[in-house]
Amino acid sequence: MPPLEDFTMSRRGLLGLAAAAAAAAGLGACGSSDPKVSTGSQPGGAPAALAGGRKVEVRTCVYAKNHASSMLYWQRYAPEGVTVKVTPVTSTAEILQGLEGGTLDFGLMSPYVPMLTQPKAGITCKTVGMVARQGFGMVGKAGEVTRVEDLRGKKIAVPPPGSQVLVLNSLLSKAGLTLGTGPDQVQGVPLGYADHLNALTRGDVQAFIGSEPPCTQAVVNGVGQRIPGAFDTPLGDLNTSLWASAAMVRDEELCKATVRMQKAAAEYLTPGGTNDRAAWRELLVDQFGFDEKVYEAVLENVGAQWEFDKAREDQYVGVGKALVASGDLTAEPDYEALYARQYFTV
Repeated sequence: MPPLEDFTMSRRGLLGLAAAAAAAAGLGACGSSDPKVSTGSQPGGAPAALAGGRKVEVRTCVYAKNHASSMLYWQRYAPEGVTVKVTPVTSTAEILQGLEGGTLDFGLMSPYVPMLTQPKAGITCKTVGMVARQGFGMVGKAGEVTRVEDLRGKKIAVPPPGSQVLVLNSLLSKAGLTLGTGPDQVQGVPLGYADHLNALTRGDVQAFIGSEPPCTQAVVNGVGQRIPGAFDTPLGDLNTSLWASAAMVRDEELCKATVRMQKAAAEYLTPGGTNDRAAWRELLVDQFGFDEKVYEAVLENVGAQWEFDKAREDQYVGVGKALVASGDLTAEPDYEALYARQYFTV
């Protein structure tokens, strides 16, 4: 699989992809330490061992101090003999290359980059479930940028390629705006997620479209305010899906066990679709060190999930159509090739 940066795309797509290089440096300090994996037992206990008592290592990943961190709880629910290794990552490009290159077994991605990659180089990893809903937003400088139209002639921090790039392009288009360097355009500044809040605070940018909890952090700190419309795009509230490498898709026993681990972890954090306040406090405050006010406010814009249902399939189609409309793709993706449906219900 060639480097993602080699793919030919429209200017909009290229801007988002260029951010991946900046993200590696921008998030380096934040993602350099190993994430803390939760190993405490929960009611119900761990599932039985794999057939024959085989021992395996499941390699997955998380973004540093990010809401989509249910993988940190997989070890609690792992079968005997299964060790979960969680590695910090900085971009979807890194995750996709890890899944395709054999250094990751499972990863969290929106369909944006996989759909762009499919017709150019082909991909073998597949969606096997969900990881997170919501968890992103657009934030403008308080008192200066309160709506998308206010971005004209201003700078906005753009993250590594992923769903936020699609959301940004969609919202700008609705407002009659485009990315560029002209006086009536919106200038995109490639920055890693961890740099968004500091850039807004310093005045380097007047807005950012990014992930939680930094979006909420900006609001709580009084530096920013939410720009409405982040979920009013074809993506809806889809944040990240669970993707398995080709090798894992073929290993039915282990793949099912892993999807069950994600199911248990998601139900621990967000049982029945409602966030468990104590569980999220443990993650965001005790482990990640976020302020109590940030934790209280962010719960309205995050949620762990495991089930990939018809509504999520429809959102994938919405993303594909949007990529065609933007010129990033000449034809809609082969959606079915992105799925391993046998793992959608476990």
